[in-house]
Amino acid sequence: MDPQVAPLAAILDLNTDLLLNAMEGLGETEARSRLPGGGNSISFLAAHLTDTRHFLAARIGQPLANPLTRYLGEARGIEDIATWPALPELRTAWCAVSAHLASALAGLSAIEIARPLPHRFPIADGTLVGMLAFLAQHDSYHVGQVAFLRRQLGQPAMSYRRGSGAASPPDAP
Repeated sequence: MDPQVAPLAAILDLNTDLLLNAMEGLGETEARSRLPGGGNSISFLAAHLTDTRHFLAARIGQPLANPLTRYLGEARGIEDIATWPALPELRTAWCAVSAHLASALAGLSAIEIARPLPHRFPIADGTLVGMLAFLAQHDSYHVGQVAFLRRQLGQPAMSYRRGSGAASPPDAP
């Protein structure tokens, strides 16, 4: 793996486990609930992160069909989603795209990651590695939101336990 990609891939790999850990033990109602002040639900954030990883895989030339498209469609926000995927479906989609993305990142060359992109992100580096850096931060931001929501729902803090990742999705609670 290219040395510029390796630490970013490690963050994404960690986040794969952390999102699964943060969703552990939640029921459908909890995962779809929103705090009284509004904001996103855990189900929305998990779907959004999965969708974003599909976006990233496509941008690095390794697209993967997104099974959540039928739910997310053209949704621009949480209010636009009429039907929600069940937690086991979210976990399965997350694990599948995470494994696919890890493999795709491992195969990127120095020439590929230096390629300028037409997409602009709020980061000065307009190359593929810059997009990857921004999306690794984006991933971490939303995983933190899920961990916060988990605590607000009265659940124990998210675990940093490793090994629950893409290779073996956990069974549904």
